[in-house]
Amino acid sequence: MSGRAQRGGTALVVVVVVVVALAFGARTLWNAAQSVVRPPGCDFGSYSLELDQAQVASVIVGVVLKRELPERAAVLTIGAALQESKLRNIPPGQGDRDSVGILQQRPSQGWGTTGQIADVHYATGKFLDAVVRVPNWQEDSLATVVQTVQFSADGSAYARHEAQAQAIADALYGDAQAGVTCRLDKPDRSATPAAVAAALTGDLPVTKPAVAARTVTVPDAGWATAAWLVCNADRLGIESVRHDGKRWRYSGGWKDDDAASNSVVVATLAH
Repeated sequence: MSGRAQRGGTALVVVVVVVVALAFGARTLWNAAQSVVRPPGCDFGSYSLELDQAQVASVIVGVVLKRELPERAAVLTIGAALQESKLRNIPPGQGDRDSVGILQQRPSQGWGTTGQIADVHYATGKFLDAVVRVPNWQEDSLATVVQTVQFSADGSAYARHEAQAQAIADALYGDAQAGVTCRLDKPDRSATPAAVAAALTGDLPVTKPAVAARTVTVPDAGWATAAWLVCNADRLGIESVRHDGKRWRYSGGWKDDDAASNSVVVATLAH
């Protein structure tokens, strides 16, 4: 090969390397920028919810856990709520006809009073009452079971939410370690540790927490408890959640923490 050809080949390699490096650098910078500018919200694997949606999902799973129903019940409820309200508690007058709440249930169809249906706990419970009466509800597809309960105009629409509902339920059931992480600004309000403990025991079947100056310790708790606390950190003013070798902070997400025990330990923001 002539010297000119060798120099040409070398130049071509250099150009390719530079282009690849620039592309890699640009992608790295883009990903970093995306992580900085992403708005507050919660990630469940590859799916994301806004903070209020994640709070609703955590309440739904809490009702299912308190009833000692299998995770499939949570998947069905979350999938239905994603279709009906995008996991938002729609107030009276803003839904279709007299529909209210996360599942767009109607007082005129016997679901309860407007005030009752507007309570996420009540709405979830009434939905589950109907679900468990559906034959084969644990085996049939989400669309089949939910349509039997909801009588939607297009029951096939529920099917599109099955994968997302499963991912959310997996994280909130604690099937995955640190399965949900939330991004939020420093909360502008903070509940007392006693109020955090009361909210937690109101939603989840947990052992009575121990309350100290700024901390709440939940003995014998698991990742479902940690996930609920992370999803409700913004409204309760939670600074950090520690469990089983991990610590979540509102300012940095989950990180390794060798001091984190099997109990779930919550630190609230100072008043």
